[in-house]
Amino acid sequence: DDGASIALTLTNIIQNSADISVTYAQNSSDSKKIKDANGNEMVSVTSGQSVTVTNDVSAPTISNVSSTLGTVTKGIGEVIPIQILFNEVVNVQGTPQLALETGSTDAIAYYASGTGTNTLTFNYTVAAGHSVTDLDYKATTSLTLPTNSDTIRDNLSTNATLTLAEPAATESLGANDAITIEAVRPTVAPYTANAGTTTVTLTMASNETVSGAPDATDFTVTNASGAGNTVTAATIADDGASIALTLTNIIQNSDDISVTYAQNSSDSKKV
Repeated sequence: DDGASIALTLTNIIQNSADISVTYAQNSSDSKKIKDANGNEMVSVTSGQSVTVTNDVSAPTISNVSSTLGTVTKGIGEVIPIQILFNEVVNVQGTPQLALETGSTDAIAYYASGTGTNTLTFNYTVAAGHSVTDLDYKATTSLTLPTNSDTIRDNLSTNATLTLAEPAATESLGANDAITIEAVRPTVAPYTANAGTTTVTLTMASNETVSGAPDATDFTVTNASGAGNTVTAATIADDGASIALTLTNIIQNSDDISVTYAQNSSDSKKV
């Protein structure tokens, strides 16, 4: 902007200790000629002018870890992209991994994209059993190269330093975003029924709330003798805390009843 320098962008990376020279031949188009403030033109540089090359001897380091999702709650099967920002461009070989803290069962985010830039994206797919209120990686050493052929290096092939900020500290995933993982499937507590009625009540365990519009045929009710009792309706309570099954036959005293449930293929009818 101040006209004090000219930046030349090259096709090839400048190597350490490179011996570079530059020549210049004036363009024939007047608008493209280099001139000073008084209109005097720079005609040519016929002898190669030496370029001072400053060697890069430092390893790439991690500046930040975040996600494009921000504040969100995710469940089973959903994919969470995690971005690891380096202080310079890095190139990836293989599939680096990022270990995540996801409750009693931990998870791995796998490298997905970003080689040739300073930001690498890792994808984590939420699995059943994962549960955490603020997703983060496990430790400062959670970014790993699982095989000898996996690498993260800069343009001069210097291996990156893979140390992360402390979990929950500034520039960590936990500090930058508020991602809740809730991937524990709802379960049913021991169910109840009153003899002389046609209703079996399934109460959700741990006061968990459910939704959906299940079909009656998603449930099967049988007696210990193997006799069937057709379910004609399955209704989720307004508070989502229970499901009432309406049967065709009256429940007898001392009946030994069992209930099975098969998930409906229609997403809107799943519990």
